Amino acid sequence: MSWNWFSVEKLWDPGSPLGALVLALFFIFLTWLAMTISTRLVQRTRWVIGKLGRKVDQTVVVYILRIKNVIIALMATVFYASLVPGLRALVGTAMAGAGITALIVGFAAKSTLANLISGLSLAIYRPFRIGDAVTVENEYGTIEDITLRHTILRTWDYKRLIIPNEKLDSIPLINYSIIDPRILCRIDMGVSYDTDIDLARRLILEEAHKCPHRDEKAEEPWVRVISHGDFSIGLRLYMWVEDVDKSWSARWWILENVKKRFDLEGVEIPFPYRTLVYKKDLPPALRGEPVAKV
Repeated sequence: MSWNWFSVEKLWDPGSPLGALVLALFFIFLTWLAMTISTRLVQRTRWVIGKLGRKVDQTVVVYILRIKNVIIALMATVFYASLVPGLRALVGTAMAGAGITALIVGFAAKSTLANLISGLSLAIYRPFRIGDAVTVENEYGTIEDITLRHTILRTWDYKRLIIPNEKLDSIPLINYSIIDPRILCRIDMGVSYDTDIDLARRLILEEAHKCPHRDEKAEEPWVRVISHGDFSIGLRLYMWVEDVDKSWSARWWILENVKKRFDLEGVEIPFPYRTLVYKKDLPPALRGEPVAKV
């Protein structure tokens, strides 16, 4: 077997297949090293800013790290192609037809580019951040990650909802965490028409003050009459809680304990009544007298 294909000169010659392979491995190592060092620098800067008392948004940091890695990889690829003669000619040909190439790539990667730009917009304007509790198209959950292409929403039952950034950038959503996470919890109940409303209100407020999920630093709870229904008087409890998760816990706690208290105090929570009348029990229809002929 001949070993003429292997020589030290070919090992460092980018024009030879062996040299191009060695150079590719070297660039892969340099790219990994540059990504690692730059990531540590960004995280170090984040730590320093945090020590200075400034709040660092995790969403922006994560997006910067991902954009930074893409830029480093592209720069390394272009630089490697410029050193390998065969790839250099290919890059030159591609640059000569840059307009047509950009047009073709633009059409082919229209969705990807739109998601990338939308992701950058979300990172800059931050309508939501990683860790925020949101409702998107009737799905409640927590923002788990924002990638270059899509956003991951962890729903309340621990499913992962993958939403393209382009779509998320153009639809309305509810953010429960931005600015002020407090929630005014509203809990509806009904009592019968013969119930003393003042008594029902007092019992509801007493249970509301015992609720462990209530925000004790906020305004006191209050109860309002909201409807005169077909069979009940509608009452609504307003109570401040610290966040949306506690609003669900507070709702369940109040409904259970108010029901128990109503049972002890003899307050009726009504349900619809219906009266059924069978046809055989109806009185016979009245028949008209015959009209006398003149």
